[in-house]
Amino acid sequence: MKITSVLMMSATMLVTMPVVAFEIDPHVPPEIVVGGRALGTVDALRQESGDGSRSEETVNIDDSSLLFGFAKHLHNDRAYGFGAFGFKALGDSAIGDSVFLHQAHAGLGGRQWELRVGRTGLPNTLLRFPTIRDDDLLAYTHVPNARLEGGSGTLNLYGEQLAADWWFTPYTGMTAAVTARPEGEPGSARYGSFNGGMLGVRYRVPETMNIDRGLTFGGLMVDVQPFDERAGLEDGELVTVLAGLGFNLSGHPERLWQLDAQLMWSEGEDTGSLADPLQRARSDSTAGVVSVRYRHRPYLQQRWQAALTLAAQEYREFDSAGRYAVTPSVAWRLGNGIDAVAQLVHERYQGDLRRDIGLEHETRIQLGVSLRFDHTFNRSVGRRDDILFLEHDILLPGPSFGGH
Repeated sequence: MKITSVLMMSATMLVTMPVVAFEIDPHVPPEIVVGGRALGTVDALRQESGDGSRSEETVNIDDSSLLFGFAKHLHNDRAYGFGAFGFKALGDSAIGDSVFLHQAHAGLGGRQWELRVGRTGLPNTLLRFPTIRDDDLLAYTHVPNARLEGGSGTLNLYGEQLAADWWFTPYTGMTAAVTARPEGEPGSARYGSFNGGMLGVRYRVPETMNIDRGLTFGGLMVDVQPFDERAGLEDGELVTVLAGLGFNLSGHPERLWQLDAQLMWSEGEDTGSLADPLQRARSDSTAGVVSVRYRHRPYLQQRWQAALTLAAQEYREFDSAGRYAVTPSVAWRLGNGIDAVAQLVHERYQGDLRRDIGLEHETRIQLGVSLRFDHTFNRSVGRRDDILFLEHDILLPGPSFGGH
């Protein structure tokens, strides 16, 4: 009997030791992830206006970044805490800085939920499209910032927030957030004040299970931004509704054809002009984006991707005011995490928009190399998404919703 009791006690200790370690040992090291991307392109830009044409060639290092992620279990192995820090190169930016802190957030999570607070990508789009950089088609893909007085892609993409995710099933879930978008002029923007909110629901099939034809993503999101009097414009409210769909067209995991589409409808105020980015952000508009991409993956190893993205935007309160863009892109895998990328963006302006901004059309050609890397130390907490999911990647389009 004594031997049996000893054996039972030993077995109990073996089972409970990891849990006890979670609770009483302050020296259990966290899971640490280091990742990032080095992205460099040579850009050739040509613009046509009523006054003639302008051309320039530049080296572009925008969106090169360095990320640090941390995660650790709480007093049990069913819940965890996490945090992330990230720095992004801006190159020639309206912010005036060459490096921007675009990730600084912490949170808690469990099997069906996650809560985060801090600075990270704003929940202002449903889908990522196959472009080299996230802001290549920013006006068509993301809800604009109705409190920013100048043009800055970075300050349209990142901001403080208090956000929560809940998964009803492994495929369906919702996200709610109170957002604090940057306000004022980009060079002296103010951060941290809550000035909007969003609510979204989605259905998503993980890529690892995306082998059948049919719907792989469906999402609906509402974004609300009250705004104040600023730069001579009256106060009001910008309400934006987004709907997105994704389809697997091929049903073949090695030769994957994917279709993604998003429609964005915004109800704002009649500003009387479209000459300024703030005026365009507060105006009534409708934007749509559709992309078709082919991924060649022999033995499920990525080799190359070719994509065509079409985008259009209309300002409803103006006379034939709008623009459209045609964007073919190619990414070729040179090695693990190393890709040669190429892209052409041709954008044309019409009606009152062409008159107000003084531009008829522009064409940008980009050629470059992207290197992505990440490494995990003390792997102990299962992550919903790789830390590189925090960054845009031409080979990682699809749903923008994800975990930490």
